Amino acid sequence: MKNIPLLLLPALLVALLSNACKDKCDAGDFGITSLQPAANPVGYEIFIQAKGVTADTRVRFDEVDAASVKTAEGGLIVKVPNGISGPVSLSIEEGSCSDARSFEVLGTYPGNVPAGPTTIIVPQAPGSLPSSIGNFYTNLFDSDHAFVLGDPDSGTGTQVGSFSTESHFSNDFFNGNPISGTMDLANNNIFLIVDRTAQTGGFKDTLTGKYIQKLPLSPNGTINILLTSKRTGRQLVLYRFL
Repeated sequence: MKNIPLLLLPALLVALLSNACKDKCDAGDFGITSLQPAANPVGYEIFIQAKGVTADTRVRFDEVDAASVKTAEGGLIVKVPNGISGPVSLSIEEGSCSDARSFEVLGTYPGNVPAGPTTIIVPQAPGSLPSSIGNFYTNLFDSDHAFVLGDPDSGTGTQVGSFSTESHFSNDFFNGNPISGTMDLANNNIFLIVDRTAQTGGFKDTLTGKYIQKLPLSPNGTINILLTSKRTGRQLVLYRFL
């Protein structure tokens, strides 16, 4: 190495780095796994679950750069930029590695999913957990929307009560829908199924999540649940009083 002219060192380093990136691409260690959600309006954030991404990864919606890019465990959090609409190609690029998925830029927030945050919330463990499952859980971004979850019918266990239901004071699509599932307080694991099939265009929505630290928007004396829909990839934030 000591006999290589100094002027050749930058070119050699570039070649070595290029080969390393090429190896990462060829090995399948770079790429998009999923988009959560796969459609959102301008100004909303999405989570790109991906392999091999870093703070230097470039994210574009067609030819428009993402409005912001943040690294997160398992991928990137990006904001949908202005100046685009309808179906686009969302791409990630780093060195010679690239990948892309279809994404739709919506004109408005969809009406068949509960109101959720405009930003992706990264869960933080709460200082303490409630002692029981049963309570009235209000949607932090829609005070008319709530999950009414009952304690287990037997009085013990993790199964939510058989009369658990989704409630909404002004939107029938989210009102009177039965909820089943489990809330394992010991391990802070939540699994819920909201059955909206009785509604026109309704569907079963599977939600997974956990209790998290109280968010700034939540009323005092409350604790938050952060859920993610397996169907839509959207987050849902609920709060209950301790």
